[in-house]
Amino acid sequence: MTTEKTSQVAERLVTKYGMRVSKEVAQSVFMDQPKVPVLLSRASFRSDVDVRTEQRTRFQRERRQALHTMLGLAGVSIIGLLLFKTASTPALSQPIPTTYVQSAVTHSAQLLANASNVPPDQALTFNDPALGPIVLIHLDNGKFVAYSTICTHAGCQVQFNPSAKDLECPCHGAVYDPYNNAQVVAGPAPYPLQSIPIQYDQSTGNIYLAT
Repeated sequence: MTTEKTSQVAERLVTKYGMRVSKEVAQSVFMDQPKVPVLLSRASFRSDVDVRTEQRTRFQRERRQALHTMLGLAGVSIIGLLLFKTASTPALSQPIPTTYVQSAVTHSAQLLANASNVPPDQALTFNDPALGPIVLIHLDNGKFVAYSTICTHAGCQVQFNPSAKDLECPCHGAVYDPYNNAQVVAGPAPYPLQSIPIQYDQSTGNIYLAT
């Protein structure tokens, strides 16, 4: 095979198979005068397909790493916002459970009223130096309950409505159920009214503020 034909064949092989070797090296193989061992020459060949596959694999790996990094940063940001919100939210006082005690009265109890002075579906209001304004209600089931009249929404004083049998705030329309521990039944109030523990002396009918 002449040098010219060998060169043409080598050029076609390089062009067709994309072997990244010089034309001189390929030509020398066909002329039985290889410039490098054949095995070494073959080991150095690498097609464009392999290069593109490697590039695509590297790109996908880098994209996955970037995605994982973004997800990690987003998770840390969400946790930080939740912790900040929890730390910056002031703790709201929880309501004290209503205590209606029909038992012997302790010596430290403060007299509020006598049962005979509070007909069913009626209420009396008091102002205690420690607890603030209080409303004592005689329910139609015979029980007495007492609550703070300070609305848990904006601090206005609620009033007992004997017709509706509930406690209503005149400022923003909050409504509480005195039969159910002053739970909120309407309006913007977030919590029930604070329950005030009382004691009832069956022998005298007196109602005391438990302290």
